[in-house]
Amino acid sequence: MMEKLDEGKVKEIAEKYSLRPVKIRGSDVVQLAKKESERYEDISWDEFFEILKKKRLSVYSSKGGYMKIMSDDLYD
Repeated sequence: MMEKLDEGKVKEIAEKYSLRPVKIRGSDVVQLAKKESERYEDISWDEFFEILKKKRLSVYSSKGGYMKIMSDDLYD
């Protein structure tokens, strides 16, 4: 089962694994990225969480630490 993470925990895990919030250029698709890419546009944490909220998405984690952006409706 996946556990919904709060903003603080997402940032903590992202920092631990050198991940940063990005948006795919020309879209409102967000993700956490490690590698540089011309496809990515760096965004603030505020914008990242604002887009997730608007799209009714959250970051979830498994017991093994794997993080995934999924619909809020799956586990609520």
